[in-house]
Amino acid sequence: MKRSMFFAVLFACMFASAHAVKSQTATRATSEQSLQELVTEVRQLRATLQRMNVAFYKGQVLLERLKLQQEQVTLISRELTEVQETIYDIRGQRSRVREQMQRTKEAVDVGSRNVNDLAAVRIELEELNQREERLAARATRLQNELNVANTSLADLNHQLNVLVEVEMK
Repeated sequence: MKRSMFFAVLFACMFASAHAVKSQTATRATSEQSLQELVTEVRQLRATLQRMNVAFYKGQVLLERLKLQQEQVTLISRELTEVQETIYDIRGQRSRVREQMQRTKEAVDVGSRNVNDLAAVRIELEELNQREERLAARATRLQNELNVANTSLADLNHQLNVLVEVEMK
């Protein structure tokens, strides 16, 4: 009986020992699996952070380019407006000079003014015409530049929108 009790205790100890080893192996496997999952998550976070940094950098570069392009559009628009206002002023001056030329012509016909006065008025009118032509050509160039600048601005704005949409997903 002592012997069977001894074997029973020995068997129980061996069973408990085997169970403990199995439990320890399972715990170790679970612990290693958890550690591996943690490492994987840290790597994913690092990759996400790197993508965010790149997107932030691209966004900053695009914003700066957008600001510069907006300033360019503003400058060209302002210059175009000034040129157009000058053209309108010249047209008003030209109208007044034509009236002056008509009066001077009449005065030359009656003999109260010199022919040189009429020639001076004609020269002034011709200078106004040439100035208007130069400004009209400049206005056309500025309008073309403004169109190109607005297209570039729209492209940059689109690129920024695409970047924002990609990062929101």
